[in-house]
Amino acid sequence: MLYIAFLWHMHQPFYLDWEKGSLALPWVRLHAVKAYFDLPYLLAKYPQVKNNFNLVPSLLLQLRHYEEGKTDIFLELSRKPASELSPEEKAFLLKYFFSCHWETHIYPFPRYHELLALRGGDRPQDIERALDEFSNQDFLDLQVWFNLTWIGFGHRSEPLIKELLAKERLFTEEEKNLLLDLHIEVIKKIIPLYKELQEKGQIEISASPFFHPILPLLIDSDMARRNLPHAPLPPRFNYPDDAAFQVEKALEYHQELFDKKPKGLWPSEGSVCPELIPIVAQAGLSWMATDEEILYKSLWRHGPAVLMKPYLATHENSQIAMVFRHHGLSDRIGFVYRTLTPEDAVSDLINTAKGLARESGLENPLLTLILDGENPWEYYADGGEGFLSALFEKITSDPEIASVTISEYLDKFPPQEEITNLYTGSWINANFDIWIGHEEENQAWELLGRTRRVLNSLKEVPEKARQAIMAAEGSDWFWWYGDHFTSLFDAEFDRLFRGHLQEVFKALGKEPIVDLFYPVRKPKLIEPEEIPVAFIKPVIDGRETFFFEWIGAGRFLPSTAGEAMYLGESLVVALYFGFDLTNFYLRLDFKDKIFDHLPEDLQTIITFSGSKHKTQIMFKPKAKDITKTLILVKGPFRLYGKDVGEIALDRILELAVSFENLGFVVGEKVNFHLEFLENSLIRERIPRTGNLLFTVPDENFEQEMWLA
Repeated sequence: MLYIAFLWHMHQPFYLDWEKGSLALPWVRLHAVKAYFDLPYLLAKYPQVKNNFNLVPSLLLQLRHYEEGKTDIFLELSRKPASELSPEEKAFLLKYFFSCHWETHIYPFPRYHELLALRGGDRPQDIERALDEFSNQDFLDLQVWFNLTWIGFGHRSEPLIKELLAKERLFTEEEKNLLLDLHIEVIKKIIPLYKELQEKGQIEISASPFFHPILPLLIDSDMARRNLPHAPLPPRFNYPDDAAFQVEKALEYHQELFDKKPKGLWPSEGSVCPELIPIVAQAGLSWMATDEEILYKSLWRHGPAVLMKPYLATHENSQIAMVFRHHGLSDRIGFVYRTLTPEDAVSDLINTAKGLARESGLENPLLTLILDGENPWEYYADGGEGFLSALFEKITSDPEIASVTISEYLDKFPPQEEITNLYTGSWINANFDIWIGHEEENQAWELLGRTRRVLNSLKEVPEKARQAIMAAEGSDWFWWYGDHFTSLFDAEFDRLFRGHLQEVFKALGKEPIVDLFYPVRKPKLIEPEEIPVAFIKPVIDGRETFFFEWIGAGRFLPSTAGEAMYLGESLVVALYFGFDLTNFYLRLDFKDKIFDHLPEDLQTIITFSGSKHKTQIMFKPKAKDITKTLILVKGPFRLYGKDVGEIALDRILELAVSFENLGFVVGEKVNFHLEFLENSLIRERIPRTGNLLFTVPDENFEQEMWLA
């Protein structure tokens, strides 16, 4: 029997604007009418399937805020009659009311897509022009579509939603307000739904610390040096009592909402350290979960036989049961299966899971799949309904699989092996680099520390001040500082973080320190990707043969920018592309530590799209003779090996293919992207969305680029 524990992590930052008394961003509400309701609603239709839900208290608190009548600026501007919107408010709508995954939320709906095109697509500089182009009806339709497209499959059959989707345009103010009323009605169903499923025993609800802080960094920020020994760190933040308080208050809030304290903890971002064990044990928790990499670095052993069982982690006479997340298979649900049919996705998941179980050799193997429970479904064309339905149906019918709650499994099969030296780190690269060590992150930690020290001298801390400092300790503010991630809302995340710290002083009747009024987030210079500016003629030998070989080529640096979920490091450090009059050239610089551990059958597919046709080039970069794996596909025609072009891999990968073989002519605009496939599944796409572009050159190319 293979036991599978799915744990869906539901979380949002604490968006409360203390001064306004409303929420600054709409993501709690919008995810509520989609994933927060849809997932348990669908699960309830499969009573034999058990799941685990990790509900972060700061998310639950904001759901309660909506129930109590609080609003958010997006909801306020959605409610406002379109004819009464000021020019500034209209500009806000044009900038932010297309904030969703366009491929699934906009493109399938002709009217919403039409409004995006009328705005100027992804060109924000066109917003001023669009203010004149948009009519009041256009703005009203935009207000409706932004809120309509987030409605999940759990309410798509509502008569109102069916009517609005069928109508497409010319919405009325009354219809708009009925839609927004539905948002609040859905929110009011969510906590009771989870409570009901928990009472039936179909789900287990676990918690994270209240405002989702990185607990080891609260205990002692210098712990970051355990796996980042040379990172520049801020002045030491050392408040283990805060870590304990965040856990204690989380359990109390769950008791208040669900009449039951959780037994399990998903520490924020899977962040653990040995010193955390006494804190969670003393809080009365039975189990804790984190990522497989923490396990492997704790034991210096790896593989299914190590991963697919629970452990007892011990420190200073305290102990806690622990389970560990299968990283790769969890990520497939979050990032890969959205590109497959539900049947193919579920088949891959179940077959892979059974293969792992057989390989483990364990009598009662446990596969723990932990992932973001809200963000992935934006990228599934149907909001994940097809995949989740097929998955739950398969689990129901397959006698070799049992889905379990984590506590249920631990009761049946208690841990038999100890971890005496739990590795310190998170689920991302087994360190804390995302949240500390960069200039902006360190400045934020310094401001947090300075504000926290103000509370040290007080015998009694006002409740509002305590809540505000806890909110500022949350991990999300540090996620968006530094160079790892960026979004349209960087400045707002910065303002909210500093707003929480300002509220500490206000709650104490003190004037906030002046540094809290200056942004931590520095404006980022947005520069275009380097484009080809000169002809190149590299030697295709897999080495940088001479310094100027790739000077003049275009360059693209893969990045995780803009992601609310973390997919992991890119396989490629840099991609170069260029040409002469005859050939197209490509260079890939791989990240050795990742590339070395990939299988030999790793496949690369480069897809070129011109004005009339598509051409694909395929090869296996890790094959012993890469030239023999080279294939070019253009319609019904195929070329193989050296007939395609030249390719070589040594320190770098270099490729040359003639424009004649590609089938593109002078002056034709061609876009392209790369995909790396592992076991026939897309491991990585470069760029992650969109394409790179070039124009097939003529003999005047260099002169034109020089003049430009």
